[in-house]
Amino acid sequence: QAPAGWTAASSTPAELKFRVDNSAGDQVGSASISVVGPAVGESTGGRNKTVGGVATTALRREVIDRMIRENGWVVNDYQKEISGQQVYVVVAQSQAKNGGVQSRMFYFTEVDGKIYNVATNSPAQESERLAEESEKVINSLKNRVRPALRASVENK
Repeated sequence: QAPAGWTAASSTPAELKFRVDNSAGDQVGSASISVVGPAVGESTGGRNKTVGGVATTALRREVIDRMIRENGWVVNDYQKEISGQQVYVVVAQSQAKNGGVQSRMFYFTEVDGKIYNVATNSPAQESERLAEESEKVINSLKNRVRPALRASVENK
């Protein structure tokens, strides 16, 4: 379930896109949830940081390439823990049509053998709200009940 204010905009088998509205119903940004690819091993910290066995440098490069295509730039990247789950975050910015700065956040995490990306795009003044909501989405991916598990629980 998407956070309040996130309305499904479109979807493909690999990506869900959302329109993000404020409490007055005005669009303040967009968000997407996508599968980046399969996990290839365990997430690690330390010198060779990975998410699902994929090097964070490769995930960062994916964001850099996207920002180059969209005339944006990467500001920072870091790993953090959200509800016990390792998450790799890339912070980027791009120029909005009105000349302002758009905040871009990319969260990568591994769930059930797949690497997911939750990405948001919003004016800078909305970035904290979208960051909090993105973390809730990451948490819901981790905590969702899997169909096979649901079936085994219902049959008991």
